[in-house]
Parts: sequence; C-alpha cells; structure tokens
Amino acid sequence: MNLHLSPFRQGTVAIGVGVVLALASGAAAAVDVEFVGGTTGCFGLACVPPAVGGVQTDTFGGLTYTSATFDVTSAGTPGFVSIGSKPATPNVNNLGSFTLAGTPFSYDGGHFDLRVTFTLPIGTTPNTWVFVDTLSGTVGTTDNGGIFVDFDSTPKHFTFGDSTTHGAFDFFINDVSVTTTEAAAVTGTIRNIVLATVQSAVPEPETYALFLAGLGALGFVARRRRS
Repeated sequence: MNLHLSPFRQGTVAIGVGVVLALASGAAAAVDVEFVGGTTGCFGLACVPPAVGGVQTDTFGGLTYTSATFDVTSAGTPGFVSIGSKPATPNVNNLGSFTLAGTPFSYDGGHFDLRVTFTLPIGTTPNTWVFVDTLSGTVGTTDNGGIFVDFDSTPKHFTFGDSTTHGAFDFFINDVSVTTTEAAAVTGTIRNIVLATVQSAVPEPETYALFLAGLGALGFVARRRRS
C-alpha cells in the first residue's frame, strides 16, 4: 500500500527532518574565542622583526620598543575583544610598548615594523602579519616633545579552523602618541568574530534520539492513515 500524507503532515515531517539536519551540521555563532600570541618589532626600512620568543627590544634614537604577549577571550555578538593593557614588565595583553628618552632627536621619516603572531585559534591564516608604520615628531629637551607612530588603520582579515571549528575575524591596530613622561602601549582590537561548527560525520546521541523520535511520529501518522 502506498503511503500518502496530507500537505500539513508533509510539512510537519519536513520541519522535523530540517531540525535534525540543522543539529547535525552546526551553525555559525558568536561564541567566545581565545586568542593567544605575541609581538616583536624593529626600526629601519630594511628591518625584519624576529620571531616571537622571550622579551625583545629595539631602539631608534631615544625611542625603545619592547615586545609583548597576549591571551584574551572574546565576548558579545558579534564577537569583540580589546588587546590594550597598560605597559608592564614584561608586557602582557598588549601589543608591546614604547618608551621615549628626553635627549634631542628628530624622528621625522623614521620607520617601524610591528610583527603580530597568532598561535591560537588553531589554524589562524595568516598566523603572522607585519604592520609597516612611520614615525614623526621631535624631542627637544628632557621635559617636552614627543612622537607619533602612524599605524596602517586598514583592518586585516584572518581566518582560522581545525577539524572541529572554523571562523574569521578582523584585526585593527591603533596609532600611538609617545611622550617623555610615560611609556605608551601599542593597542588593538579583534572584531567581527564568527565561529561555526564543522559538520560531524557521526551524529551526536541527541541527534540520534531526535531522528528516532521523528521516525516514530512518521509511523504513527502512517498507522492513523491506514486505520
């Protein structure tokens, strides 16, 4: 005997199947994501920032850059996290820091490269990005003057993923003003974080249970139809 379902019952079954498939495949969501990494930097047109590891410094005139590490977790929808803690020894949860001596020096036309490396999330591409920047300003005496570090404000796009999850985010670096009175941290933000669960080849137990419940409902409809 052929089984015929009314349009309403067909729609009900279709909805049930759709729910099962949605649960099995996963969906994009703004879920908390941990970002771990570090920075290094160097001055000069021909400089190449070293790989992250240990505390690294570089100096140009009276300006010194000190490296940093970060371990931050996003929140909100869409995902967002700031990397902007104050300078410390060592620097943690910022992108490094600048300190400026008070000796007379002109920094106009100077050049600085900041290397940011991500070790988490797993599969971040590119895991390293070098930001090319310019310096301007003059220090005249020990109690006045300062410089400005002009970072490229264009957001940098990253993707990440492994066998379980995949996603993407945008990374921004903020410009820095440095005076002779205090150290200045390099700060940035990670925005527009998306995270999706990769479809599993083996459904979870809850998915099996829902699927079996749907089959049971289909059998019930068939029996009602025959009677």
